[in-house]
Order: sequence, then C-alpha cells, then structure tokens
Amino acid sequence: MRVMIIGGTKFMGPFVVKRLKAMGHDVTAFHRGQSELASSLGANELLGDRNDFNTLKQAIDTCNPDVILDMVLFTVDQAQDLQVAAQGTAKRIVAVSGIDVYQAYGRLHNAGSSPIEASPISEESPLLSVDMPLVTSGPRMHPWPGAQRDMIRAEDALMAMSELPGTLLRLPVVYGVGDFLHRLYGDLRRMDDGRPAIIVQEDMAAWRWSRGYVENMAEAIAVAVDNDHAAGKVYNVADGDALSTSEWIAAIGRAAGWNGKVVTVSRESLPEEMQSHVDSEQHLVVETSRIRTELGYQDVASIDEALARSVAWERENPPEGIGTDGFDYTIEDTLLEKFG
Repeated sequence: MRVMIIGGTKFMGPFVVKRLKAMGHDVTAFHRGQSELASSLGANELLGDRNDFNTLKQAIDTCNPDVILDMVLFTVDQAQDLQVAAQGTAKRIVAVSGIDVYQAYGRLHNAGSSPIEASPISEESPLLSVDMPLVTSGPRMHPWPGAQRDMIRAEDALMAMSELPGTLLRLPVVYGVGDFLHRLYGDLRRMDDGRPAIIVQEDMAAWRWSRGYVENMAEAIAVAVDNDHAAGKVYNVADGDALSTSEWIAAIGRAAGWNGKVVTVSRESLPEEMQSHVDSEQHLVVETSRIRTELGYQDVASIDEALARSVAWERENPPEGIGTDGFDYTIEDTLLEKFG
C-alpha cells in the first residue's frame, strides 16, 4: 500500500515511518524540509508547504497514495484543502489529533462552567464547548508546539466527506526518545543532581493523566493506517497505565536509579513559579479499549521499558541552554527544610 505522510520528520514521525515500512508499505513523507528523515528508513521524500493548495495537490498526484496520514493537521482550512486535493486519489485519510479537544481539558483549565467529567474519557465524551486558548500551567505541563490550532472544527471537516472516509487518532502528551520538548528533563536533572526529594504541589500529587510513549503512539498510528476497518472511526490512544504525578516521578526514579522521595507542599506555600492552577479534581485519563479491541493495538513498550529508553536518551541529549552547573535549588532547599 502507498502511504503519504504529511509531516513525519520529527519526534513521532521517524518511528511511524519505520513501523509502516516494516509492515511492507511504500512510504512517502511530504514536508517542508526543515528536518530530514534518515536515509536508512527507506522512505521517499517530497518537499513543499502543505498550506499551499497547489503544492499539496501536486504532491498527492505525484505520490498517488492509497492512504494519507496527516501528522500536522491544525486548522479547518487544512482539513478542507486536503480533502479536495485527495479526492479521487486516496481511499482514506488518517489524522493525528489530541485529547485536548475534550470538555474535560477545558474543565481542567477552569474554562467554562461544565461539571467535573468522570474518568476515563471515551470517544463519545463531550468536546470543548467554550472558546479557550491552549493554555498550560505548572512545571510539568507543556504546550502543543507550533501554529494556532482549531482541532474540533478541523476534526469535523475531516470526517464530513463520506466519499473520502477519515480516521481520527486523539493522542495525549507524548514523551520519549527524540522529545524536543524534553518533558522528562526537569525531574531527571534533579535526580541526576542527587536531589534527595522532588517537590510536588499537594493537590497535584494524586492527579492522573494519560501519557503516550513515542514508540507506542507510532504503533497505534501505523495500525490505524494499515487497517481499513479504521475508516470513519475516532480512537483515543494512550499508554495502558495512567499514572499520578507522584507515581510518574517514582517511575522515572526507578529508571534513573534515584532513591529520593516526593515531598508534597500546599499551593499556598509554593512560590508562584512553582504553582499549578489547574483543577486537580479533573483527571485527564482516556479510555483506549476501542483501538485495542477493534484494531488489535497493543503497547510495544511497558512504562518501565519506555522510561528506561527515555532516560537514556535524555542523558545523551540534554536540552541546550542549561549549564553544567545545573539548576538553582535555593528555593527548593528552603522548602525542603520546612516541609521535607
């Protein structure tokens, strides 16, 4: 089968390409050329901007794909242009979205007046019904990178054409080898600096959210591309275990060989820069049984395996701009003297 990937050169992309090639598919990545795919992956490459309709149409005509995988869908215009450009050529479109389209995400960030949404969140759970920016807060929350996103309308547009069925994959925060946001680094650096404890805001210690290891997410994406039964469906994707903040830090600690502990401190006792203002009563745990049952998806790496690989990569590839002297722990030392 011929697969055209829009994007696919950063973080998850190479893992997706590798898995699709292993499945026997002919893979072409259409991207802007800002990063390159390793030649060892064996994928074809076409350069261009997907936001230019003529360039997008030419790429699709050149590739003549059976399935298009859109890994950088952000807006309704992109979804509509893709449908028009692919009409009469591709048989399906698979697009990567996120679990931040759910109403629970808005409730987490105190947007609107909706009640707490019970976990786990299924594909039928209500979506955001209020206008809100993609905000994040707290030392362990991270923004989606890149341009403006209007994913709910983009999702609707993608799934609107019966002649060209779509598949939506709603992913959580993704971590692992190649993570350019270095989501593990803050905790790992403290561990490697020999910190005796890591401070967590008290109400966030038991808060749970779904995460996705990059190789697991790539497997799920490849399975959806490979399986025609995914046409017209929406799937939540995440690792099988949704750990609390304290459990997550402990799991990183096991992978890092750290023997410290988690110390909880009330929000009021933390300086502003260490505070999280999300509603910790709203967990962000998604139900993933549909993709596992219908498409046979399984995690390819356990949490411990995933974190062992992630820790090794982070140690070999620390983020730029952080000196060898490490972080300034003056405030943390003061807090630990009082609460530790």
